Amino acid sequence: MVDSDTRVRPGGPAGSAGPPVVPQEFSRILLIAVTVAVLTEVLRAAFPSFGHFAAASGAVTAAAAIVIVSLAGFLAPVARAVAGPRGLLVAGVGGLLAVRLATQALPAALWLALAGAAFGMLALTALYETARGLSGTGFAVAVVAGLTGDTALSLAFGTWDPAARSGVLPWLACLIIVGAGAFTLVRQTRVPPIEAPAIGWRDALGAAALGPFLALQILVLASPAFAASSGWLSLPVAGAVVLAAQALTLAFLSSGLAVAAVPGGVCVFGGALLGVGAGAVTGRYGLTGVVAVVVVVAGQVLSAWLLAVACRVPLRRGGYRGRRVPVPAGAASAPPRPRDLGGRAWRIDLGVAVGGLLATLILLPYQAHYTEPLPLPNKVLPGAAGIVLGLLSAIAAARGGPLPARSWARALGAGGGALVLLVVPAAYAMTAPETSRTAAQPGTFRLAAYDIDQAVDADGRLDPEAVARTIEAQHADVVALQSVGRGWPLSGTADVGSWLARRLGMRLVWGPAADQQYGNAVLSRLPVKATGNGRLPVGAGPQARGYVWARVDAGGGRTADVWSVDVQHGAGRTRTRLAEIGRLLQAWSGAPHTVIAGNLDTANGGPEADQITGQGDLRAAGGGAVVSIFGTGDLGLGDTVTGPHRSVLAATVRVVG
Repeated sequence: MVDSDTRVRPGGPAGSAGPPVVPQEFSRILLIAVTVAVLTEVLRAAFPSFGHFAAASGAVTAAAAIVIVSLAGFLAPVARAVAGPRGLLVAGVGGLLAVRLATQALPAALWLALAGAAFGMLALTALYETARGLSGTGFAVAVVAGLTGDTALSLAFGTWDPAARSGVLPWLACLIIVGAGAFTLVRQTRVPPIEAPAIGWRDALGAAALGPFLALQILVLASPAFAASSGWLSLPVAGAVVLAAQALTLAFLSSGLAVAAVPGGVCVFGGALLGVGAGAVTGRYGLTGVVAVVVVVAGQVLSAWLLAVACRVPLRRGGYRGRRVPVPAGAASAPPRPRDLGGRAWRIDLGVAVGGLLATLILLPYQAHYTEPLPLPNKVLPGAAGIVLGLLSAIAAARGGPLPARSWARALGAGGGALVLLVVPAAYAMTAPETSRTAAQPGTFRLAAYDIDQAVDADGRLDPEAVARTIEAQHADVVALQSVGRGWPLSGTADVGSWLARRLGMRLVWGPAADQQYGNAVLSRLPVKATGNGRLPVGAGPQARGYVWARVDAGGGRTADVWSVDVQHGAGRTRTRLAEIGRLLQAWSGAPHTVIAGNLDTANGGPEADQITGQGDLRAAGGGAVVSIFGTGDLGLGDTVTGPHRSVLAATVRVVG
C-alpha cells in the first residue's frame, strides 16, 4: 500500500500518524501506473513517425512541429478553469487512452503521433491532480510501478511494442491496459477533488522533475534494448537486469528509508552522479559492458529517489504545511497553523508543463544530432537531464510535504511483486528457437545483404516482420544487415537486431556504429567461429559508420568471413567514403574466404567501386541494388538476385579455395 498524507513532519523518521486525509485507494495508484505505462508506449510508437516526418519535411520543420505540440501541457490551466479538476483529468488521461486505442486500430500516421504527444503532455499534469495528497515517495512508487509493467509487457513482445503491431495478442494487451485505465479514471472522477496547496513558483517547479525523469527512463534506464546493446547482454538477460533494478527501486522507495531530511546539496550531488553516469554510457563512444549495467541499476534507484524528493511539495494537499509552529514564550500551546488558501494548482500545472517540454528538449535533439549535429556531443543531453533532476529535487528537498512511514513489509511486498515479473524474460529465453545448424550443402550457403533502414517502412511504421519475410524470401543462411536499431528512438527503442535474430532462428553478431544502439549486424543460422567489429572515419558525415564480421562454418571443414558494412551517403561525401573504404580494406588485410556486403555506395560504379575491386582480389557479385556483395577469388558467387526492393541483394556463396 502506498502512503497518503499522514501529517508526518519532514526532517526525521515517521512517528505516530493520524488517519489518512486522502483515501488510500488502489485505483488511484493504478491510474497513475497505467497512465505512465501508456504514455511511454505511445511516445515510443510516435518516434518512427517523427523520424519519417523529419526525413520528408526537414529536421527544422519537424522539430518545430513537435516542440509546438509539446506545449500542450501549458493548456492545463485553461482546461482546469473551464472544466475543473475532473475535466482536466478526463481531457489528459482520457485523451491519452483514446490515442492508445487509435494507435492499435489505425495505420501509423503523423497526426496520430502528434496527438499522442499532445495528450501525453496534458496527461502529465493530470497525474499530479490524481496524486495530490500522496507522499512524493508514494507518487514515485506508482510511476516506477507503471514503468515496470511496461518493461515486462515490452519484453513479452520482444521490445516491438504491441501498440505498433497487429494481431490478437497485441489487441488483447491494448484492451486490458486501456480498460484498466478507463475503469480507474471513471472511479477517480467520482472522488471529490482534493484542495491544492497555495505554493510559490519555486515549489511548483518541483513538479517539472517528472519530465527529465521520463526522458532518462525512455533513453537509458528502462530500456531493455539499451541494456542489451550497451551491456553486451542477450535481450532476456538485459530485460531481467532492468526488471530487477526496478524491483530494487520499488523496495527502496516503499521501505520509507528516504524519509529523513534531505539537504539540497545531497540532491545536487546525486543529480550530478546520475548525469555523469547517463552521459558516460550514451552517445558515440559511450562506455559499455559492466559499466553500462551498473548505470542502469544504480540510475534507476537514484532517479526515482530524486523524483520522490522533488514531488513532495507539489503533491501537498491544501492546508498542509508540514512545518513545526514555534510556541511563544509563556504560551500554553502553539497558535493555530495558518491555512493554505488553495487555488494555486495552475502553478503546479505549469511546472509539470515545463517538465514535459524539458523531456522533448532532451529526446528530440539527442536523436536529431545524428543527422543535424549539435555543437556539443549529444551525450550532454541525458547528462543534463540527470543534473536538472537533481537541481529540481534540491529546490524541494527541505520544503515539507507528506512523508511515508517506514515498513519493511511494504518494501518486501513491492519488490517481491516486481520480481515475479522476471518470469517474462525467463519464458522469453526458454522459448527461443535453435539458432545454429549445418549447411545443407557443405561449403555452400546463401547470403543476403539488406539495408533495413531501422525496419521503418515508407509510411513511417516500425515493421520488423516485413523485414523478416523479405529475408525468408531469399532463403538466406547468413544475412549482412545495415541501419539496425537496438534501442534507438527512431526505431521505437525496439531491439530490432535481437527481434529479427529470434524471429528467423539465427544468431546475432552486433557491430555498433553511430552509437551503441545503431549499427550493423550479421545474422547466421550457420555456426559462428569468430567475430569482430570496428568504426570507420567520420569525415564529412553526420555520424560514425562501422563494420562487423563473423566467421561462419560453411560445412566440410570450410569457413568464410562475412562482413557487414555501411558508409556515408549523399553527394559531396565521396572523399569521406573513400577514406572509410580505405580503413575497411586495411582492417580486412586481404584475408582469404571473405565476403564484404552492405551499403557501400557502389551501385552506380564510381571511385568507391574502383577502390574496392582495385585492391586485393575482391570482385562484385551482380549489381543494380543499393547494397553490394564483394567476394575474394577463392569464393564462388552466383545466383545473384535483387530483392523486392533495391535495398536487398542475395547471392549463393561457394567456398572453393
